[in-house]
Amino acid sequence: MGDEGEPSLIYGLELQGRALAALQADTDNISFLVGTQSLKSDNLVYIVTLDEDTGQLNKRVLKHTAGEVWGLDPNPSDPEVFLSTYGEKQVNSWRKRAAIWRIPSTKSAQEEEGSIPVVEMLTDLDQVCNDGEMVGGWFQHTDSSKLALVVGDKVSLVNLGEGGTATKVWESQHTVRGQTRIETARWNPHRDCHQISTVCGSQIISWDTRTGEKAWNININSGSAVRSLDFNPNKQYFLASGGDDGCICIWDSRQAGQPLSSSKDHSHWVWSVRYNSFHDQLLLSSGSDSRVLLHSQASLSSEPYRQTLDDDERGIQDKSEERAPEKILEDGLIQTFYDHEDSVYTAEWSAADPWTFASLSYDGRLVIGHVPKSVKYRILNLG
Repeated sequence: MGDEGEPSLIYGLELQGRALAALQADTDNISFLVGTQSLKSDNLVYIVTLDEDTGQLNKRVLKHTAGEVWGLDPNPSDPEVFLSTYGEKQVNSWRKRAAIWRIPSTKSAQEEEGSIPVVEMLTDLDQVCNDGEMVGGWFQHTDSSKLALVVGDKVSLVNLGEGGTATKVWESQHTVRGQTRIETARWNPHRDCHQISTVCGSQIISWDTRTGEKAWNININSGSAVRSLDFNPNKQYFLASGGDDGCICIWDSRQAGQPLSSSKDHSHWVWSVRYNSFHDQLLLSSGSDSRVLLHSQASLSSEPYRQTLDDDERGIQDKSEERAPEKILEDGLIQTFYDHEDSVYTAEWSAADPWTFASLSYDGRLVIGHVPKSVKYRILNLG
């Protein structure tokens, strides 16, 4: 819970879960997509929306009958379409698959009476998968007809066509000795998403999406496996990583020998690290220590110092009285949130409100949290 009078909101799913994503195409509402993970029961996908007027959470429940949900990636331009990575039970085996689904746009009379609707499959991504374990798929941020697909130790760019068709444009292999598959991938939002980065073991490789060739790589000197990465939305060469050593590292891809900063505030593996897309001073992380952490990386952000109109006028009128610039925030841990009791595999910022985020622990506890008001006011230059 926050320390300044804005409590976290907690919602319990009917089943355990680890898949959470902000609905990027819904910029008017604080909405998140959440998936359950159960081998025994029919799995569900929830659309959870925060009513800012009442402070209540509203939900819509949908059946995801294909299997347990391991990952979710909403379409960036259509709030009714999403990609899921899911586990499918077969007669004597189990395997992970991926598909694109559509949410029913309107509630039917049956749904109003309590019946749970089923999401409709639009594209089965098995058609572009070779042998190997499905890891996940991610829509390109600026063009939802393209996505990155990771299977085993291979990453590919896929074009989506009409009628549920998918075509592989290129495929590259990310191999690290002793590793059999890529852990995750993340689009670089700069330069029209011309790069996609993959993580395998303690190595990060960025691929040029126009050719499939390697653009650059980072080798983590500690040898610790990386579990998550994210790019600074305002500084094109900066990225954050988190992994098994419990550290959050900030990197400059042009000088990849050593991180620009490294902090160890988690006591176990870091499973998720995310930049705030509006204010890149703020970094959100979660891990298997059951904690969600809010960090400040102001010195490495696009706005490290406070800027006011008075400062601008003073600089023009009398440069001899210049003052040292005032930092907006100090670097370091801002707050630890203790709302969970199980591993927190995912924490995501809202796409509509820069001060709200959600986190999901494996026991099915969904928590909506907020940036402390004092931090918000300092960033907005109101206090």
